[in-house]
Amino acid sequence: MKLSIVIAAYNVDKFIEKCILSCMSQNYPTKNYEVVCVNDGSTDNTSAILDKYRNKYSNFTLITQTNQGLGGARNIGLKQAKGDFIWFIDGDDYIEIEILTEIIKKIDDFNLDTLVLNYNIVQSDNQLFKHGANDVKIDNSTITGSKFYRFNFSKSYSWSFVFKKSLFDNHHILFKEGINMQDSEILPRLLTNVERLSFLKRPCYNYVQHPNSFTNSNDGDKRLNYFKSIIVVSNSLKEFLKTEVKGNNDLKFGLIKKTEMLHQIVFNHLVYFTYDRETLFKVINLLKSNGFYPLRYNAKRKNKIFKIGLNNFPFLMNDVLNFLFRLKHYRR
Repeated sequence: MKLSIVIAAYNVDKFIEKCILSCMSQNYPTKNYEVVCVNDGSTDNTSAILDKYRNKYSNFTLITQTNQGLGGARNIGLKQAKGDFIWFIDGDDYIEIEILTEIIKKIDDFNLDTLVLNYNIVQSDNQLFKHGANDVKIDNSTITGSKFYRFNFSKSYSWSFVFKKSLFDNHHILFKEGINMQDSEILPRLLTNVERLSFLKRPCYNYVQHPNSFTNSNDGDKRLNYFKSIIVVSNSLKEFLKTEVKGNNDLKFGLIKKTEMLHQIVFNHLVYFTYDRETLFKVINLLKSNGFYPLRYNAKRKNKIFKIGLNNFPFLMNDVLNFLFRLKHYRR
């Protein structure tokens, strides 16, 4: 079997049917690809919808488990997958109709280990927000994974890659469970072993943005957990850089830039999201104890003022930012 599509699904009853149908509406022989859907303990109507497809397609496999998070769902799908290549997609997104033939042709024609995919950004009301959003930098038709990471360290969505499954199996690589930003943590571990990588310019994937997604949530516990995930990813990447990257200057450069970028992400999430004082107190203490506070991001212009305020008077600055939000919806 050539390809396994692994869908992680959790409480996506408004989107999962479109996702599955897009995977089945292909001009590629069903004997050559499979769709493995992991229902990760959904509590809405997702389970009932998935049950309809359990026996409808010969190449569709449904796995139901208690909630283990995105990383856990993907790992279960990875263990089940039988394809030579694997494509992880999210249950609230969907792929382009009749795209698999083109994907496989590109992989075969260039004898690839990994194919990077272009994608569209779509709003939750199905309106196209941006066509061809993956502005990766690839000068040649085929490069190494490390060279790709050097110039594209910020491009870490797992669903924008089709990986040779042996990259996971041969090197015992799994998604880190219990965190967000799993993609940022796992990507350099995979790419360091990729000898042949290329890019498919035609958009293959539709990334659906939701205003109430985890990343956009103002829930205090969720925001705190997001910062905890940033710290876990930062520590993991630094350890990988110290122990595993030997003489690979491209990967080393990308990892250094990626860890620097995490400081920018911390700054952005402090500035552009609202926090009550209790949550902000917990966040500041967490960041301080893990080397992320005082803020180190090289802020410019108005952000420089915000950085000075957050570093010296965090609660007052937070009140100011909340006031600006009420005036201009400056924050989310």
